[in-house]
Amino acid sequence: MLDGRGRLASRSRREGGTTTIMKTENRISSAVSDLRSEAAERFNDVQSNVTETVERVSRETGKFIRERPWTAVAIVAVVGIAIGLLAKSRD
Repeated sequence: MLDGRGRLASRSRREGGTTTIMKTENRISSAVSDLRSEAAERFNDVQSNVTETVERVSRETGKFIRERPWTAVAIVAVVGIAIGLLAKSRD
């Protein structure tokens, strides 16, 4: 069975299938690239937000400790005792 160009019809269909596969591969590759870019952008946003939050909490904690040193010592002591009691109950 020859097509209009003198080639086998089945070969022509295979070449068309290869072109379709290549187009599909290009679409998938483009979609994956877009998703990667979006994920990287979201990661950078989250990283910036976390960094800002940690810096703010650190500043506020330092300010609290400078303004109320004995309160800070009492809080640390209570937390230490609580951790010690929890660790002791596991033994």
